[in-house]
Amino acid sequence: MDSILLTIKQSKDNLTKTEQSIAEYILKNPHEVIKTSVQELAPKIPTSPASIVRFSQRLCGSGGYSDLKLRLSAESDVDTALYEELSPSDSIDDMKKKLSFRVDQTLTKTNSLLSEERLKAAINLFNEKNTIIAYGIGASMIAAQDLQQKLLRVGKTVVTNIDLHLLTTLLLAKKNETVLVLISNSGETKEIIKFAKIAHENNVPVISLTQNESSSLGYESDIVLKNDDSSENARLRSAATTSLISQLYAIDILYYSYFSLHFTENVKQISLSQKYISNNFKKDQ
Repeated sequence: MDSILLTIKQSKDNLTKTEQSIAEYILKNPHEVIKTSVQELAPKIPTSPASIVRFSQRLCGSGGYSDLKLRLSAESDVDTALYEELSPSDSIDDMKKKLSFRVDQTLTKTNSLLSEERLKAAINLFNEKNTIIAYGIGASMIAAQDLQQKLLRVGKTVVTNIDLHLLTTLLLAKKNETVLVLISNSGETKEIIKFAKIAHENNVPVISLTQNESSSLGYESDIVLKNDDSSENARLRSAATTSLISQLYAIDILYYSYFSLHFTENVKQISLSQKYISNNFKKDQ
């Protein structure tokens, strides 16, 4: 389950002033909130009981304040310092604990966001099309390259390159046999939106991996795979670490799902590759 305290902390910038006051009180006093009714909590913030109920429903759905307290109770033994970003006084052990905690939360959140139905639809496109073009900018290109090197192992043609002119030329030359995979956390990267539009104009299906389903990229996509957005408002670059991990996890799910479609054949292919590489390209002892 997602950490409710981390969710509250990372959503603060998107809350109203009243909601921010409620969030700050809960973050400072989680153990007290667990034992307090809505009517008792309201004057301590101060706000109205109705505002607390609406805030709880926004975070926990119809379960509202009761679910909020249950989720806080489940985290009562967790060190609240883990929810903070890195600080100058942190020891190396503190940093390890904080980053490990955030990675765990990122994987849990991404796992819950990845729709099985959409993953199956994406895999079907991989299976139908001869060529996959994968593209991202910055750290997202690492995820695109990871998809390439994984699928190449099982004989799937995947092309990625930093040169969009080259990729556009390839897409237009092979438009009937190509699927385009675009990776962007914001879903608003200008070059990626333009590339998606070119694909659509030429009836090339677009699969996107993004944190923002309602972004411009989401609008231009045939299939949207959503990854964790909880690091979006983080001030430090630990966010880049968790965003990339979230992307790579989604790529792994795509790869293993595709692998399982032709399991026996793919196992043989990987074994053959390993045999030839081991026999012919051994590292010097």
